[in-house]
Amino acid sequence: MIIEIAAQGGFGGVAAASLHKTIDVADQPEQMRQELCHAFEPDELARLARQPCGNCADRMTYCITVTEDRESRSFTLHEQQIPPEMLDLIDQM
Repeated sequence: MIIEIAAQGGFGGVAAASLHKTIDVADQPEQMRQELCHAFEPDELARLARQPCGNCADRMTYCITVTEDRESRSFTLHEQQIPPEMLDLIDQM
């Protein structure tokens, strides 16, 4: 599984708040691999993307693409839709 994350936004769309990360889950230690596979499972990302976002102005927006077996699925999530544990994983990537 390859996870690609591009994020931008924040207060006034500050350029310093943008990021782009790509990680091959197979190259990670077992514990991290399990956490990433669970957190970034496409059905879970789709569920999170369907959640209402309330006031998402001036928040980070994450475009997450998961590629597995040559099939890619992309999701757009706002910071408020992402659980804190997932944000921690993104920081660790």
